[in-house]
Amino acid sequence: MAIISCPECGKKVSDKAATCEHCGFLLGAHDSESLARKGRLQRSQKLSKLVSQQMLAILLFVAGIGASFYEWGTTGIGPWMPYIGGGVATFSFVWYLVTRGRIYVLKRQR
Repeated sequence: MAIISCPECGKKVSDKAATCEHCGFLLGAHDSESLARKGRLQRSQKLSKLVSQQMLAILLFVAGIGASFYEWGTTGIGPWMPYIGGGVATFSFVWYLVTRGRIYVLKRQR
């Protein structure tokens, strides 16, 4: 008896189990090749979502930097825009780093 990862939720289950005890995925209805294929598909979809988040973080970073240096005027919200732009740029840079770390961890998993 071996412990495998469920292709649906990723949690550890027995290879003899008919269903995943965590998510209810039917393990017994699939052979090992189709389970491996489903696992690769799930991993690929997760990686694609993370890359999309990374691109959004880069876009927000550029927008925040642009908002910081643009001359907004001296009335209303104008004087606060360099601070708001800097905050957005800082937030998006941290978001980018976290997402980049998650991509690294996902690629290191087998």
